[in-house]
This record gives sequence, structure tokens and C-alpha cells, in this order.
Amino acid sequence: MDLVIQITGILGILASVISFQCKKHKSILFFRSANEFIFAIQYFLLGAYTGMAVNLVGCLRNYVFSKQVSNNNKTAASITFFSLLFITFGFLTWQGWKSMLIIVAKVLSTIAYGNKNTTFVRTGILITSTSWLIYNCCVSSVAGVICEAFTLLSLVAGIIRLDVIPALSKHTAK
Repeated sequence: MDLVIQITGILGILASVISFQCKKHKSILFFRSANEFIFAIQYFLLGAYTGMAVNLVGCLRNYVFSKQVSNNNKTAASITFFSLLFITFGFLTWQGWKSMLIIVAKVLSTIAYGNKNTTFVRTGILITSTSWLIYNCCVSSVAGVICEAFTLLSLVAGIIRLDVIPALSKHTAK
């Protein structure tokens, strides 16, 4: 069973790494949803029910935000709604202080994903990914730890490639 749990996580890793190399908001959220769904399965198998619950809600959130942002609709009400859902599900599945890490991470990622500025999305997720790294250590998700390490590396690479270099190019072109 341990092998199945960790292989499930490897699939989540692939979706995560791909997500932050995408230029479009919709693509980022598609691959983030795949990552969250796969890890929800892994967290269920590990008995880490807070991680499972908030990741399933995260899939729904990502779908809603993808539609809202692509239609240029405001996301403020959805940010509030999903933040309250994360808080509620986090406390309903409470497993100690490690649950608080995930509640805070999901609220912060909700603010990030509700913003169509992909630079803001990538930068905001740097913080939440660190919380998930700690959570994964606490629930013995080896694949989760590896995923967050790769996610952090992918985020930094994406920020440099898609945000910093283009900004420097514009600045030096003046």
C-alpha cells in the first residue's frame, strides 16, 4: 500500500511542476487542479483528512476561478466564499496545528488564484508551498515533500523565466 500511496504522489508531482511553467491562468489552474485531486487521493490513503478535504474544495475553487478570470468577472465574492469553506473544512477535519498550516495556505492560495496576474499567482504560491512542505513532512507524504521541493524550484524558475527576464528586457530596452 505504501508503494501505491507514493506512486499516486508522483503523478501529483508531475502536474504541479507543469503548472507553474504555463503562461496562461487557465492552464495553471488546470494543472493545479490535477495536482490537488491526485494528492487528495494520497492524503485519504494516508489518513490526512484535512489535506484531502481542502484539496477537493481546491479543485472546485480552481474551476470557478478559471471561468471567472477567463470571462473577466470579479473574484472577490468567490475568494471570500472559498476561504470560508477552507476554514470550515479545516476545522471539521482538525488534526492539530498541522491543519492550521493548510487552512492558512489554502486561504492564501485562494487570494492568489483569484487574481489573473500570473506573476502574483506564482509569487503568492511560494508562501503556500512552504506550508504544504511542512504539512507533508508531518503526515509522512514523501511524494508530497518531493512535490513541494519541485514546486518551489518550478516556481522560482517560472518567476525568473516569465516574470523577471521579461521585466529586465523591457527595462533595458528603454
